[in-house]
Amino acid sequence: MDCPKCGKQASCKDGQVNGRQRYLCKDCHPRYTVAQRSGTGDKAVKRQALELYLEGLGFRSIGRVLGFSNVTILNWVRAFGEQLAAIKSDRPVQVVELDEMHSYVGSKKYCWIWIAVDRHGKRFLDCVLGPRGTATGEKLWQSIADVAVGRVMTDHWQPYEAFVPKGRHTQSKAETFTVEGHNSLFRHFLARLRRKSKCYSKCQKMLEYSVRLLMAKWNNMLAILN
Repeated sequence: MDCPKCGKQASCKDGQVNGRQRYLCKDCHPRYTVAQRSGTGDKAVKRQALELYLEGLGFRSIGRVLGFSNVTILNWVRAFGEQLAAIKSDRPVQVVELDEMHSYVGSKKYCWIWIAVDRHGKRFLDCVLGPRGTATGEKLWQSIADVAVGRVMTDHWQPYEAFVPKGRHTQSKAETFTVEGHNSLFRHFLARLRRKSKCYSKCQKMLEYSVRLLMAKWNNMLAILN
């Protein structure tokens, strides 16, 4: 926050006045308040925060760029995630690729992200978070079974055999190139999926919001959010 008197960025927080944050300049010592309430922002600023988040910046980095706290940025992104009820469409899919990737939640416990991708449409179909067992995979399959009308490609992970119809199922690492390429987008564009020691999700719900928001971005569906 620049001092309105000397213009230097040497201010510290100094309480609140009528709900607005007050600052004290360490150089010339006047006290002043910001014109905007802490934690508020217009739609354009919130949208910018979301775009920065989906380009790989963390909450603290975005806060430094936009001049808001990291908690405020988190709340904005969470609100966008809550608006995004689903990313599914009714278009039939001829070739579906399924895969799972791991992340961490809470006290660095494993959490698996199961992902379905439309090979020819180059779009995400849906995702489910949970353990790596059959029950989680079945949830993903149930969410896409009405549009998955053609072949289903997976790797050799055994639980797939329990819920994918055998006559349509192909298990081969050579046939999951599309979904594996889409998996790399999460590692590249979400800070929380890069390093366990540096940044990871404290709760599974926020991880799910992040994954679904990036899916919506790559499916060109962010325009529905406000």
